[in-house]
Amino acid sequence: MKRVFFKILLFLLPLVFLIYLIPFERRQRFIQLKEDCSWHGIWFFDRVHHNDNPVDIAFFGSSHTINGIMDEFIEKQLNILSVHVVNFGYCRYGVNIYSVLLKEILRSKKPKIIFLEVREDENRYSHPVFPYIADANDIFLATPFFNRDMVRDYFNSFLYRLQLLKVQYFKKDSIVPIRTGDFGFMGSKDTASKAFLEKVRLEHMKPKARLSPVERYFYMTYPRIYLKKLSELCIENNIRLSFIYLPEYGSQEKDPLEMMTYRNYGEVLIPPREIFEDPDNWGDENHLNRAGAGKLSKWVARKINKASYLASPSIP
Repeated sequence: MKRVFFKILLFLLPLVFLIYLIPFERRQRFIQLKEDCSWHGIWFFDRVHHNDNPVDIAFFGSSHTINGIMDEFIEKQLNILSVHVVNFGYCRYGVNIYSVLLKEILRSKKPKIIFLEVREDENRYSHPVFPYIADANDIFLATPFFNRDMVRDYFNSFLYRLQLLKVQYFKKDSIVPIRTGDFGFMGSKDTASKAFLEKVRLEHMKPKARLSPVERYFYMTYPRIYLKKLSELCIENNIRLSFIYLPEYGSQEKDPLEMMTYRNYGEVLIPPREIFEDPDNWGDENHLNRAGAGKLSKWVARKINKASYLASPSIP
């Protein structure tokens, strides 16, 4: 039985390598993500590669960022003219996706500053979309340490490559128009029920078990490795990396638990708690509504102006 398995493996390995060697249209990997994050992926690709406007300041993060950072508003509030601000938030968590997104941006644009969303604690798993948009070297050179999703990512990446090749050579999709929008903010005007938010706040106030130093070292090794990779990529390209804390409603954490990790790589912006404590600023327990996003974005714009970020793009 072992011999049969070994022979099958030897037969399949060349096929796997061949699949990864066959070129395909890069835009297709984002086109095929139609069902994900309101098809935000294709807008990301087109904003990077098919929009002549530069990207000077980029915001990375989850749907917290998509709903909380009004990039067009911030751009208009900045003191320096002709600065282009873009919200590149993408739904769900996983820090390994951000170096992939930045590499894609660097193919066409040269951002000066990146703000990365951080929350109460760092997510310790692979981003669900990572295997679909990452290049082969990012997939096969992914850190194996404490990476529970490594095999799943290999498998999904291979199947997605097969799908892309099938679409490219046998079943061409209809032409997908270029997304021409400059900005990525997608906020909601809804306001969450105050009674519901109060229940959320009370739930957050309940005592929660903390990880021991040994447990934290174990569980945070994976995201810390990818934060370091992102920082190194920023340094290589003379990009200033900073972080912005976007907690959930009712959170009792004044600072992120990985504060010391973030401070190794850049400044951590902590917005005023009154923005997050006001229930009128929330569309649900995780996402600010347009009113909250407006207040947060106004504060962020003032912070950028005051700190003269664009005058000093080096790592602090």
